[in-house]
Amino acid sequence: MTTPSTAVGAGGAAAPEAWHTWRLLHARVGFDPEGLAHQALRTRSPAVLEALARAATNGRDDAGTLLREVLQHGPSPVSLGPRRCGALAATAMVWAGTGRTTDELLGAALAYEHLWAAGAGRQLVPEHHVVAGQALFLSGRHAALEHLLPSLDLPPSVRHYLETDLANPFAERPADRPATAQDADRWPRLLSLPFVDEGLSPLALRDQEHRGQPLFDRLDAQGTRPASTGGALVTVVMPCFRPDRGLLTSVRSISRQSWADLEIVIVDDASGPDYRELFAEAASLDPRARVLTMERNGGSYLAREAAIAQSTGSLVTFQDADDWSHPSRIEHQVEALTGTTAPMSRSQAVRAKDDLTHQWLGYQPVRDNASSLLVRRQVLEHYGGFVPVRKGADSEFAERVETLAGAIADTGTPLAVTRLRAGSLSRGDFTFSWFAPDRLTFRGAFLAWHRELQERADAGRPLGVSREELHALPFPVPATFVRGLAAERHTPTHLDVAYVGNFSTARPSRHARALRELFEQRPPGAAVVGVWHLEPPWVHPTRRPRMAKPWFDIIQRHPHLRPLSRVEPVHVERMVVVDPAVLSTVAGQPCRVSADRVEVRLAPEHVAPDRSLLPLDLLGTADVCADWWGVRPHWAFAPGLTEDERAQVREAVPGLPVQETSAP
Repeated sequence: MTTPSTAVGAGGAAAPEAWHTWRLLHARVGFDPEGLAHQALRTRSPAVLEALARAATNGRDDAGTLLREVLQHGPSPVSLGPRRCGALAATAMVWAGTGRTTDELLGAALAYEHLWAAGAGRQLVPEHHVVAGQALFLSGRHAALEHLLPSLDLPPSVRHYLETDLANPFAERPADRPATAQDADRWPRLLSLPFVDEGLSPLALRDQEHRGQPLFDRLDAQGTRPASTGGALVTVVMPCFRPDRGLLTSVRSISRQSWADLEIVIVDDASGPDYRELFAEAASLDPRARVLTMERNGGSYLAREAAIAQSTGSLVTFQDADDWSHPSRIEHQVEALTGTTAPMSRSQAVRAKDDLTHQWLGYQPVRDNASSLLVRRQVLEHYGGFVPVRKGADSEFAERVETLAGAIADTGTPLAVTRLRAGSLSRGDFTFSWFAPDRLTFRGAFLAWHRELQERADAGRPLGVSREELHALPFPVPATFVRGLAAERHTPTHLDVAYVGNFSTARPSRHARALRELFEQRPPGAAVVGVWHLEPPWVHPTRRPRMAKPWFDIIQRHPHLRPLSRVEPVHVERMVVVDPAVLSTVAGQPCRVSADRVEVRLAPEHVAPDRSLLPLDLLGTADVCADWWGVRPHWAFAPGLTEDERAQVREAVPGLPVQETSAP
């Protein structure tokens, strides 16, 4: 029988994560490949990936060995049992979704081909069908994708854009699938079809003289009707920092709008003198355009606020500086507001790369377009504009206004093409099943503030959000969101104490009750307390177990509390790990938080063997503490233990110096 000490990798030595891998393979909750795949994608834990690879090979191979075998032998129609099929599909999903190497992406594509050849593909959940199709395309397995496409259970938009990209005669293509004359005929029709189906003019490529540009920058629309005048003035705000010539594409697409009553404010967010000529060229494309230059770089939302303050349109909308809007976008969004009390309208967008292919692994090609919001000016004045942060403020603003002023009027139609680039600020914060942790704390915090605002409204109190309230940050904001901004002074980077644990449930366990009471007590002096949620390792939902709403509500009510995440440059005097199990899947992740002292609290459930015959790996816990926070931990009994429970802990770890808890 394989044990943690014999679960070795290709090099013959036990992997550092072997202990946790063993516990996952023999967990009391059963082996759940779908949940484990998403946990691996969320946490990037090598231990979880190893568990999947071991399950896929009946314990024979680690993930590296399995990848080499798949790459060497390719897909082969062999018989696999249900557990092995699920584990191999989950391993492929992790290889593809983490996007670490081209070998892993190709390995994922070959593994999926293997599963379909073995007749197991139809038994996989639809999410695997999406990842399989996208992995096959992105790895260059186009002929295999065409063969499998009829058998893939795909959402209509995913299927359509896979077919579109396979026909794209301009995209890089594998040697076994060159472009054909039929592709050249089909591709323009397929590219335009989602727009034409909504009664919009078809897409086109600009003429010969622009052939040296990226394909995206040749986007145009056929037969656009002349612009009409006499409507409400719409201000279009386009913030940008050190743009490339995609700015001209963006401005040109707004200049050609069928809604003629526009003022176009291009905001130069302190790009510097090297960009003046490009901004001047962009403004020269339309007499309605002008450039507003910021003295100091502050990010797109401060740039938006500056432009709104210096504009006059009764309606305000936004455009990213490298995207393309269909000529009918603004007209259709104005029409969506006409005759309604909706505070704003929004349209959808198609994601595309420079070569006009559309695959972003794990994501559908069509999405709600946050930058397309078209807002009534009085809404901005009454409910406030954007929180002065560097990212995420458009989502917060949209949800705040929808909570307080009514539903957004969605056109439900694609009216733009947004550019997919790996270096984008927002794109870097999202990959398949993964979000930057500071994004998660930001969202949880602003939703707690929205609930507080709704309570004000329900109580009949005057409802409005002032610019001053926004600039004082009405909810806790991660330090990473205000880097270099004036609002940085409202975000402490030094905490007296932080509590690390699983806060995804508010169930009244004795430990949870004690922490809630502790958090709601104002500590003496100017103490600032961090609340740091990490997901539990033994529960494997496909959706991330986030911090529960009641904890964020407590944080919102008490200014001395702050949510915390590993990406923030924050120093903590005393770090208290209230549930050491949450450190099981974080090995290898970077952490910017530092600490003077780390205390790990132990209870019988942490030191007693489970169904796997192993307890929690306390040596691994100590290693994570040293790696993340630079200090080895002190061990303490969890508060509220009985004397019998303390004895159980001492008996289970006789050589470990476990102390009484010295402070709350």
